[in-house]
Amino acid sequence: MYESFFGLSDKPFKLSPDPKFFFASPHHDRAVSYLRYGLSQGEGFIVITGPIGTGKTTIARSLLASIDESIVAAQIATTRLSPDELVRLVAAQFNIDVEGLNKAEILKRFEQYLLTLHKQGKRALLVVDEAQNLPAETVEELRMLSNFQLDDKPLFQSFLLGQEELKPIIELPEMEQFRQRIIASCHLQPFDAEQTQGYILHRLNKVGWQQNPKLDEDIFQQIADFTKGVPRKINIFADRLFLYAFLEDLHRIEKKDVAAVIEEMGGELSGSLQATPVQQHGGDIEALLGRSYDESPSEHHSINLSDDKIKANLLDVSSYLEEVVLRKIKIIRYLDKMIEKKRKDIVELGENS
Repeated sequence: MYESFFGLSDKPFKLSPDPKFFFASPHHDRAVSYLRYGLSQGEGFIVITGPIGTGKTTIARSLLASIDESIVAAQIATTRLSPDELVRLVAAQFNIDVEGLNKAEILKRFEQYLLTLHKQGKRALLVVDEAQNLPAETVEELRMLSNFQLDDKPLFQSFLLGQEELKPIIELPEMEQFRQRIIASCHLQPFDAEQTQGYILHRLNKVGWQQNPKLDEDIFQQIADFTKGVPRKINIFADRLFLYAFLEDLHRIEKKDVAAVIEEMGGELSGSLQATPVQQHGGDIEALLGRSYDESPSEHHSINLSDDKIKANLLDVSSYLEEVVLRKIKIIRYLDKMIEKKRKDIVELGENS
């Protein structure tokens, strides 16, 4: 909505991973370098870990967007798969028909597929996202798939990207053979204030930002502190900040504006920053209505509220709803202005034709 108001060509703070917006912080740049090194070696595993929202999937997509035709790549985002389910899914991702086949037959077809690629001067690459969901025996199955070779040359390679829970899985004693196949690993870190600034400006510049709105230098520390430097949370917050600037008709964003959005968002950001949205909203509602609940979800305490407290709580609800209505009115007024401008443009075009 705010894109046209600020003259932007696209939405700068999308949540969906987009290689176009890849920002090479020191940690992210190192991770990409490791992935490319792994590709050049053509063997072994590369493991990239990091907290939720730090850009692992974006790194994977950036890599896949840059590979040449000699590599046939597939990407899977895993749930808890058994070894047999993994083999079936991997084969299907490489467009191998697995209908009605058992595991041994699927592996045979997969090997033939890899040999065919080799004859064409190509090789297969699998990127496993959310790899922390895989049981240890399924991760071991990936190692077994890496055993497909011809003349001691690997035909299949895997990259694993996962949250921090992936690390203890790989560190299990029974994963020793897998660990010996890892040629590089990297752990992504959240951004500091300087990197947060670079990240936000990078995404804005990708969509043609022309200093509208102008961003004061001292807002980036605020944003980094509130979002803990997690890219996904920065996107959520920056998107809301620009929407706020649009609704308030601002062409400069200052610390007081960031503070206003922080207060407005309250507990909406999840993860280590705040409670989860369900927990937070549930708590807000209970506090607002003055209710408390037992450990048992089916048994409620009796509600003992004074008239004054009920009135105060209802006033809080009323104030919040009034704020929502005012914002809706601002949006409608803006749309009315846009419609009126379009009408004038059409009339002028008709008069000039």
